[in-house]
Amino acid sequence: MPRDKSETNAKIIECMREEFLNFGYEKASLNRVSAKVGITTAALYKHFKGKEDMFYFLVKDTLKDFETLNNAGQREMEDDPAYNPFSSEYSEALVDFIYEHYEGFKLLICCSEGSPYEAFEEKLIRMETETNKEYAGILKTAGYAPGELSDMEWHLLSTAYVHLVTEMVRHDMSKEEAREHMRFVCRLLYPGWKELLGIKE
Repeated sequence: MPRDKSETNAKIIECMREEFLNFGYEKASLNRVSAKVGITTAALYKHFKGKEDMFYFLVKDTLKDFETLNNAGQREMEDDPAYNPFSSEYSEALVDFIYEHYEGFKLLICCSEGSPYEAFEEKLIRMETETNKEYAGILKTAGYAPGELSDMEWHLLSTAYVHLVTEMVRHDMSKEEAREHMRFVCRLLYPGWKELLGIKE
């Protein structure tokens, strides 16, 4: 974490942001960052412990807010009988969240190889898989008849969804393009999901 709030520290943060976005974590160079800032690499360590500390500083708010969002969604799924993850409001809110945290998602999805966060997308897939299984159980208790899927089938469904959603970040879509992309993802996947979950229109 940064150890002071000086003008130099602000410049370091801007330069390291550019470095990670342009080169990714693995190829990012502290020497390049310090040269752009106009300080020695040794002086850089007075502000951050190292590359991992720098990267965490840039993604920590995204990680924290995503955990909060996920926990809120989990509670809603478990407690609200009207919970509907297939609504347009749900998908639009997801796009809004991603674009409110766009830089953090860009770093985590596209620039994190070699860092402790390189498996971020795989973590999203695992979370999506567990949530989908739990939702199927809730629907079954409520009288629906979801299909019996294997663990691999749940994994494949979640992988397809997560990968398609994160394409908006990988391809640097504008927010409006992302909204249209998300509408396409919903048209592509949701009818099949509903059939598998035993939800009839």
